[in-house]
Amino acid sequence: MKHLKFFCFTIIFLNNVFSQERIIVNDTVKLDEVVVEPIDGLLADKKQLYPVSNLKFETFQTLTPQIKISEYLESVPGLFIMNNNNFAQDARISIRGFGARANFGIRGIKIFVDGIPETSPDGQSQIDNVNLEIIERINVYRGNNSSFFGSSAGGVISITTLENFEENFVNIGLSSGSFSTTKTQATLGIKNENEKMIFFISNTNSEGYRKHSGFKNFNANFKYLTNLGNKNKLQIVANVLDSPDAMDPGGLNANELESDRRQARARNIEFDARESVKQYKLGVNLKSTFNNFGLTNSIYYNRRLFDGKLPFRNGGIIELDKSFWGYKLNFEFDNSLNYNLGFSYNNQNDHRKRFVNDLGLRSEIVMNQFEKYDNIGLYMFSSKKIGKFIFSAGIRYDNNTITLENILTNSAKISESIKSINPSFNLNYAFKNFDVFSNISSGYETPTLNELSATIDQSGFNSDLKSVKSKSFEIGISNYEKFTKLKYNLRYFNILTENEIIPFESTTGQVIYQNAGKTIKKGVEFELSTKLNSNFMIDYSLTKGEYAFEDFSNGEIDYSNNNIAGIPNNFHKLSLKYFDDNLNLIISWKKVGKIYANNSNTTFIEGYDSINFNISGDVSLFGLDITPYFAIENLLSEDYIDNIRINAFGSRFYEPAPKISFMSGLKLNL
Repeated sequence: MKHLKFFCFTIIFLNNVFSQERIIVNDTVKLDEVVVEPIDGLLADKKQLYPVSNLKFETFQTLTPQIKISEYLESVPGLFIMNNNNFAQDARISIRGFGARANFGIRGIKIFVDGIPETSPDGQSQIDNVNLEIIERINVYRGNNSSFFGSSAGGVISITTLENFEENFVNIGLSSGSFSTTKTQATLGIKNENEKMIFFISNTNSEGYRKHSGFKNFNANFKYLTNLGNKNKLQIVANVLDSPDAMDPGGLNANELESDRRQARARNIEFDARESVKQYKLGVNLKSTFNNFGLTNSIYYNRRLFDGKLPFRNGGIIELDKSFWGYKLNFEFDNSLNYNLGFSYNNQNDHRKRFVNDLGLRSEIVMNQFEKYDNIGLYMFSSKKIGKFIFSAGIRYDNNTITLENILTNSAKISESIKSINPSFNLNYAFKNFDVFSNISSGYETPTLNELSATIDQSGFNSDLKSVKSKSFEIGISNYEKFTKLKYNLRYFNILTENEIIPFESTTGQVIYQNAGKTIKKGVEFELSTKLNSNFMIDYSLTKGEYAFEDFSNGEIDYSNNNIAGIPNNFHKLSLKYFDDNLNLIISWKKVGKIYANNSNTTFIEGYDSINFNISGDVSLFGLDITPYFAIENLLSEDYIDNIRINAFGSRFYEPAPKISFMSGLKLNL
């Protein structure tokens, strides 16, 4: 608390020093007339009430390799990313500790791209189909958002792809770098009087830093925007992913790490651990306006075909056919009292098969199961401005039905209904040079179908696994809505959770899940941004927190008061940026504190520092606009751990990051 008071005093003092000079460091983007914003539009009037980071990437896209989502999100306080280099497992993103449990993919937070969910109804997100190359902006909403989005909304990441252009264009990109990494991409933008179309394709290949860690990825994306008369705006999005191979090198123990950090775990090679994925997505958003109210209709469909090999025998080969779709209707009324009313329906159907992995070859079937997840949600949000106060409240009701049917054993169909009501209350007061705000909210997470189906005996249903419930409180101060040279945002959060889902690895190597009794997550988030002149900017973010078990025992060991594994106690990001007409330069420093690897806290990973360097320039050659770029990651060649396998059997916690690596390329504008 002493540190919090000191921060508050310091930034209020600095704000008074700098506030007399006006510059624009705007949080928002001026949008074209045919832009549809089904997610950010819903939350636009809540930016003063909820912690949100508004990120824009028009210039940044010219000098970054566009390989990892961390390139775009590492500057956000409270948000931490691991597993940047194992493309068979995908990035692991946590926000204020939500999502830290994921052994692969993303849990506990919602992700949208152009308003279409990348998160399946059961709460699992994969982002290998997200086109980093055409990201235009990202809004990150931190904290419990279950009163708007239901289950698994401990944070929301809303990505908007390219749409803000005025002329037809063709962009071609060619890149290559360390570990035989290559990328080719092409973007076509067409603008007519009343519509826009964006076509995009990319192909990325790499042998990977470690043995048995290469991957291949082909992506295609289409986006269509148009006005239908004066009152309707239509958006159509389609996406195709073909990732035929992504190898998993596995976790190492301390001795293996010391002897050769680039080696793969022997068992992962023996069982040929890898995955292949095909995915197809289609989404439609229609926004209509009538005087002082608006109506948004959204519908989407997503199908994902997954084949994976895991480094164990019984059930070590997986075939998963996942399809999910949903519909959302949002009614918005803007008057002296502003409110949103909405209804959503989401449906997910998984057909999961597991086979014996006979040293990389598929053998007899051990699981054949149909899994279904249905969600119906009703929500309301209202806000009222009275003088310098803004009062708001939201509430959402969810009814989730989970059904599992194991047709291999002809056992009885299992069905479970999970109902939840989650409110939120907010208060904002606007001073002349800064805003003060507070928020109280609740949230919940149902187990994902993968977590429920993970059992040692392959029976297909973990009946002991319960839903996570959480209560959040936060208070903060910010001047991001003010015109001032020095921008700052300081927040304190406190989250109490029951039934936190924790992963552990069985003796066979399969990851199983259990509930912790109670946990507490609390900390401070601080971000600072200043523009020294028209070319030079400095951005800094800090997260310092405590994440601990308050009451947790597995029947044999009491873990109460231990730290939750997989979350650093502090992390920082400092970026120095220089932009002008012909040269773009970013030098960034990241510092990460120690991270515990297991529930007993007997092992922790030392903190580390990492420095990245990015540069690009604009040149004209033979009538072409060419942007060459060069990027260095881990400039000082620091030895650090990129991913931790939480509670891994045999202490195989460690997935090492590459030492110094390079990427360079050309981007042509035709």
